[in-house]
Amino acid sequence: MDCLAGNALIGMIGGCFGTTKLALARPTHVEADASTEARSTPKPSLALVTGFTGSLHGSKHRQRSCGHRSRAGKWDEVKLWQMGYRQELVRSFTMLNNLAIGTSVLSFFVLADTYGKYGLAYGGPISVIWGWIICSVFSLVVACCLAELLSAFPTSGGIYYWQVAFTAGLEYSLAEAVAGVVYLQTGGPSGEGLRLSKTALFGVMALMLLVHALLNSVSSALTSYTNVVSFFWHVVATLALCTTMLCTARRLNSVQYVLTTWASDTAGHGIKSPVYTFLMGLLMSQWTIMGYDASIHVVEETIDGETAGSWALVGSVCVCSGLGLVLLLSLTFAMPSMANILNAQNVRGGHGAILQLLWDVFRSRYGNGYGALGMSYIPLVGLFFCANASLCANARMAFAFSRDGAMPGARVWRRLSPRSRLPVKASWLMALLALLLGLPIVYNHLFFATVSAGSVVALSLSYGIPICLRIFHDRHSFLPGPFNLGRAGRPLAVVACFWILLTSVVFVLPTKYPMAPGSANYTAGLIAAVLALAAVLFYAPGFGGKTWFTGPAPNLD
Repeated sequence: MDCLAGNALIGMIGGCFGTTKLALARPTHVEADASTEARSTPKPSLALVTGFTGSLHGSKHRQRSCGHRSRAGKWDEVKLWQMGYRQELVRSFTMLNNLAIGTSVLSFFVLADTYGKYGLAYGGPISVIWGWIICSVFSLVVACCLAELLSAFPTSGGIYYWQVAFTAGLEYSLAEAVAGVVYLQTGGPSGEGLRLSKTALFGVMALMLLVHALLNSVSSALTSYTNVVSFFWHVVATLALCTTMLCTARRLNSVQYVLTTWASDTAGHGIKSPVYTFLMGLLMSQWTIMGYDASIHVVEETIDGETAGSWALVGSVCVCSGLGLVLLLSLTFAMPSMANILNAQNVRGGHGAILQLLWDVFRSRYGNGYGALGMSYIPLVGLFFCANASLCANARMAFAFSRDGAMPGARVWRRLSPRSRLPVKASWLMALLALLLGLPIVYNHLFFATVSAGSVVALSLSYGIPICLRIFHDRHSFLPGPFNLGRAGRPLAVVACFWILLTSVVFVLPTKYPMAPGSANYTAGLIAAVLALAAVLFYAPGFGGKTWFTGPAPNLD
């Protein structure tokens, strides 16, 4: 219970920024001795609740049988019942559907902006390529640790946090991408392109949120279809984009240039230390490979969730890391001029480094860059799918948090649509909060940078807390699921915690020297303010969470 109370304090960040909670021990409404619970559960009770009367073992044989989906679905309901929850969401997602959602949230098309802003600007090609590889390896370690916990606790709220700030940042990035494409398509090369005003940019963001909320309110089938289309778009369109760039480029850079070129201060950030510069370059990769927990939040909708969800989580990181590396290598090999990409006064009007690179590649071959106009829609569509999947995951987080009664208005947000059995109200709540957060983001770029960095720090810490608890938890009372790291679990958890701590520190460091009010990094102050507010909301006499929040709330009645 102390573990639950301690994590509930972090959980009170909910309405402000992001939340985290995990009960590695069984919930309070279940027998305390977890090591004997699963073995002593009487089958008649399971049959009474779920209609499942088969063996609780032999999953490999079930997977080979023609009735796997039906039996796996019943087993999923058994697992939920053991944790005190009944099946409410429609369980129709396959491993591919789960993988598609995770891959969509991890969309490497976010690199459209960060490739130049953080990658090339802080170290050049070395930071871009090797920074991506390093982040990919450590992110895979974190993903494996989370997958093990997901397999043991296959619920939308097994490891949850409410990260509306992350979605708001993605929606703003999408709006910025739209602005860049509009500018380029309406005459950017001549300097007479249409520049969207701040108000118009906010309008684009509001429109995108409206569309995404609608897409997540219709049916589970539409959600599944949309994300599968997104998955294949990320794979096929990325390979097409890379092939086009490499075949169109008049001259390819050498392998030595791509893998060993160091540019210490190409953007005038004033940082002299090579180590510090490289750490800043990691921001590009870490901001992109973030959010792979989406597979966790749709696990209650995934058939054979304890296995399929875990492998989908790990798979999404592998897909993003692999295709992202292919994209970065292609961009860097085909790049005609690093200086031109970093120059904000160019044909793309400062919007998106990849747009400029595409223009330069076509111009080097044909004398003009108009061939890039059609290609510019590839990252734009990818970002659209990314923001849509992020809102989908957000809605499941809000649903899980509300189901445990740990969120203001929980009785409203936990309700599912009687027609679609989707958390429709939670989806619209997340869209509204993202829109409200987007208002200062659009009109103050420094606020956007602070919120974006803060959301990544909060997201990383929400990964780290349950993984850290796994290190110190009694291994004899922890019942792993089918995805089990075995003896490697704890060493990998230590590595994961080290990486999470390192990247969290990097995201609060100043990105420019000398520091000035208009260029300082206020992320540390934001995190401190949110934690202080969370402490007040938790410990406040009379209405604080400490007086009413006791952990997971059973809903089997």
